[in-house]
Order: sequence, then structure tokens, then C-alpha cells
Amino acid sequence: MRFYWLVFLTVFLITPPAYAQSILGENAVFQSADRGDSAAVEEYLLTGNNPNIRDLKKIPLLHHAAIAGVPKTVSVLIRHGAQVDLPDPFGNTALIQAAAYGSTAAAEILIEARADIDEENRQGETALIKAAKTGHKAVAMLLIEKGATLDLTDFTGRTALDHAKQNRHSDVVRVLSDALEE
Repeated sequence: MRFYWLVFLTVFLITPPAYAQSILGENAVFQSADRGDSAAVEEYLLTGNNPNIRDLKKIPLLHHAAIAGVPKTVSVLIRHGAQVDLPDPFGNTALIQAAAYGSTAAAEILIEARADIDEENRQGETALIKAAKTGHKAVAMLLIEKGATLDLTDFTGRTALDHAKQNRHSDVVRVLSDALEE
């Protein structure tokens, strides 16, 4: 019996990480979404698989595509019925993730698909707050243009403008300040 465990551990340790995830039950479609392989994701969905599948960390497939910033994959998932406001364990939606990672094109598609622009995660952060914290000016401009509420606060009581100032993202500070003046 010990010999079998030794063989299993040896194979597991020498297996490349991409295959190790498959051994642990991770579906290859998440890797396809991460790489921006829209064709592989669509093929997966065309065989009747759930577009709202979650990885081992309970992150929805749409979040992988939004973080990767591949608009075609985001569109494919939405077209096949992915829920745009499906949260991860931290309450982040795909739009919040797109904003956090600066995926402007993915954010635009999610907004067009009626994602809640002011949805908050468990820390009270909206997509605009995430874009301001991470310094993604283009996403912040898009969110403002599409009607994001500027004065929402997170659980610390700070607005998007407060976060942009704190993190010294002067471009985002200007965009938010100009929007508040209008």
C-alpha cells in the first residue's frame, strides 16, 4: 500500500502544474478562459455544459474571462447564459473583477449585458472603487460614463476618489474630480 502512495506522490510532484490541476479535478475550461481561448470555451459550452461553473476556489468561469480581459470569451459566456452578476466567495462580480484588472473591453460588454454597475462586494467596494484603487483610468471613465454612482463608500467609509488619492493615481483623481464637479 505504501508503494502505491509513493508512486502517486511521485507522479503528482513531477507533473507540470497545468496537469496537476486536472488531477485535482479542475476543469480545463478555466485554463482556456485564462488564456483567452474563446473557441475552447465555446466548444465546452456547446456540449451542454453549465456557463456558470465555478473552479475549485468557487470563482465563476465568467470571472476568469473578465480578469483575462478577453471580450470575445466574455461575450461567448454571456451568449450561452452566464449570469453577469454571479458573485465569487468575496462578493465580487465579473464587472468588479474587470475593473480591478483594467479590462475595459470586458467591462463594457458586461455593462451592455446589464451587469449591476453599482453592485458591492463584501467589503462594500464597487467596480468604480476597484478601478480607482488600482489606477485604471479607462475603466473608471467608462463606469462614470455609464452612470456609476460616485459617492458610494466601502466598509471603511471611503469613496472611489478617496482611494484614488490614497493610492496616488492622479489620472483617476482628475477623472473623478471632474465628474463630481459636473
